[in-house]
Amino acid sequence: MGKTVCVVGAGVSGLSSAVCVQRQCPEVQVTLVADKFSPDTTSDVAGGIWEPYCLGDTPEDLIKAWSTVTWDYLLGIYNSPVAGRVGCQLMSGYTLSDGDSPDPDYKDQVFGYRQLTANELEQFPLARSGSFHTSLQIDVELYLAWLLARFKCQGGRVQQRKVHSLEEMAGQYDVVVNCTGLGSYTLVQDTALKPVRGQVLRMHAPWVKHFYLLLSPKALPTYIFPGSRSLVVGGVAQEGDWNTDVDEADHRGILQRALSLLPSLKGVKIESDKVGLRPSRTQVRLETQPLKMKSGITLPVVHNYGHGGAGITLHWGCAQHTARLVKEALTTSKL
Repeated sequence: MGKTVCVVGAGVSGLSSAVCVQRQCPEVQVTLVADKFSPDTTSDVAGGIWEPYCLGDTPEDLIKAWSTVTWDYLLGIYNSPVAGRVGCQLMSGYTLSDGDSPDPDYKDQVFGYRQLTANELEQFPLARSGSFHTSLQIDVELYLAWLLARFKCQGGRVQQRKVHSLEEMAGQYDVVVNCTGLGSYTLVQDTALKPVRGQVLRMHAPWVKHFYLLLSPKALPTYIFPGSRSLVVGGVAQEGDWNTDVDEADHRGILQRALSLLPSLKGVKIESDKVGLRPSRTQVRLETQPLKMKSGITLPVVHNYGHGGAGITLHWGCAQHTARLVKEALTTSKL
């Protein structure tokens, strides 16, 4: 009988990990188990832009490695016939601040990074400094659907159910991959996790071609990302808030700040209002843990979660890393 792997979680980390395991371990049967699939995952709420964000104490060399792999992968998609199917595009725009704007670590990764001129800054009365660069963005909902179809096409199996304990997997699979994000708070009792609540509006504003991100040490971030199908506008970053319901006060605040930044949005039709809980952690957890089950079986579990607000930015690099750990665990279990 062949080896079997189960990936738990169907957000961007789970789906990309499942596909990468299939690619690196072609003889292995991979099953994806999740209680929620797109469009109902946390990933679906994301703006989809490549930019390292909210990563705690994760080592900088790992952030750079994972994000670089993802950048190269997304750039490959952009330069392929798949781009239209997943809404992958190059997106230029402005990162603004009401304080100083030091150059970010990723300035040499993105295209055309530069500080704004005084003339450009005059467009933005709320900002004291800023920069301009070109990044990559995907339509996460379209992308997740494409990944799931790719996984199934390569022989992957899918089960929609909630996993209450990894004990359920004992004796069924040779390796389990845990990509449950914030769900790991209860699934593996990881109290290093905490939610950072986000809320975003989607609007129809096809004339907006650039992104705008206003950062402030004293106020909430404001971002406007023109996706392939709609304009994504946010946001909030509420640590420790588990509320997944749309909050009207947040809705009004997001809209007010967006209008202050980009007055042309006044009166624009709002298509949706969504909430997502970013899985924030002291640092990204990507490691193998041998779990001793009550039955006496030791089950290798590869954890891949805690990406905060940078799930899209890191996902392919982390998925490739996850697949390597799965391959090592499978090889070890044969000995």
